[in-house]
Amino acid sequence: MFTKQRFIYALIAISSLLIILNILAEIFNKPTENELSSISKTQIENVVAITLNQFGISNNWIKKISVKRKLSDSLNYFFEVSVPKDISIANLVKEINKSLIISPVKIETQEKVNYGNTILKIFSNDILMLQANLTQSEEAIREFSQYSFLVKIYDNGEEIPLESLNRVFFDFTYLIIPSKINIELKNKFEKPYAVLLNDEITETDYLLEEDFAKQKLVNNIRSIIIDFGSETKYLIDEKSELFASKTFNFIRDEFDKRKIQLIPLQNFPEIIGNSESEFVSLFKFYTTSLKGKEAKAFVVDFNNFLNLQPAIELQLKMGDKIVGVQF
Repeated sequence: MFTKQRFIYALIAISSLLIILNILAEIFNKPTENELSSISKTQIENVVAITLNQFGISNNWIKKISVKRKLSDSLNYFFEVSVPKDISIANLVKEINKSLIISPVKIETQEKVNYGNTILKIFSNDILMLQANLTQSEEAIREFSQYSFLVKIYDNGEEIPLESLNRVFFDFTYLIIPSKINIELKNKFEKPYAVLLNDEITETDYLLEEDFAKQKLVNNIRSIIIDFGSETKYLIDEKSELFASKTFNFIRDEFDKRKIQLIPLQNFPEIIGNSESEFVSLFKFYTTSLKGKEAKAFVVDFNNFLNLQPAIELQLKMGDKIVGVQF
C-alpha cells in the first residue's frame, strides 16, 4: 500500500539523485583551472617571435643560450636578442605586452640602461616561462625601404573628408587638378600639394585646348599659376591628349618662361588594384623591392590611401621610412 510516508521517502530519494547528478555534471563539464589559466612555453615563445619579426628583427639576431644552472624549475635557457638602435626597447616591450594581453601571463622587466637594454621575463602561474635579454646593438641594422606618396584628389563634386587625411601622422603630398573647388580645398590642406595637368581639367579659365588661340592659352596658364602658386610643383600626364596635342610645346615653353618645369607624372609609379587586398598586396611588393634602393614616390588615389594606412603602419614598424617627394 502506497502510504504518505513512502511518498516522502520517494521524494527524498529523487531529490538526492538530482543533487548527485548536478554535482557530477559540474565536475565533468567545468574546465579545469589549468585549462583556463595556463599557456605553454612554446606558445609564449611563438608570440614573442612573431612580435620581434613585426619589428624587422632578423632570426640571426636572436640566440638561444643554454645554462647549466637553471633560471627556474622549468627553464634552463634564455634568449639573447640584438635590437637595432633605431628601435625603442620600451616600445618593443609594450608591443610584446599587448600581444599577450589576453593570455594568463605576468611580464616583468628590468632595465639595465634607462630606456635601453632590458631583461624581459614572462611568467605564467608564477612559473618563469621565458627570459629574453634585449640588448641594443650597432651591428644589428635593419634593411628598409624609403618612399613617399602623391595622393590624387578627384574633382568629382563629392565632398572630400579631409579630416581623415589630416590625422595621418607622416608626410605626403596632395595631387590636384586646376579647378575652382580645388582652390578652396587647397587652403584646407595641412600637407603640401602639387598640380596635375591632364584631360580632367574642365573649367574654362584653366582649359588648355588644342584649338585655343595662343593668347587664350597664355591667359589660362597665367590663371593656373596665379591661383595655384608659382612655387608649386606642376606635373603633366604624358598619356593625356593634352600632352599629345600640337600646342603642348607652346604650353610647356610658357611654363618654362615662368621658371616652372612640367614634371612627367609617369616618373612616379601609380599603385592600382582591382580590390583592396590586391592594392595592399601590390604596395607590399613595391616596398619590398625598394629595400636598400633609392626612395620612390607612389601615386595613389584618396580612398586607396586611406585603406592603405594599416599596411603602411606595419611597414614603418618594420623599419621603412616615409620621406618627402623628390620631384
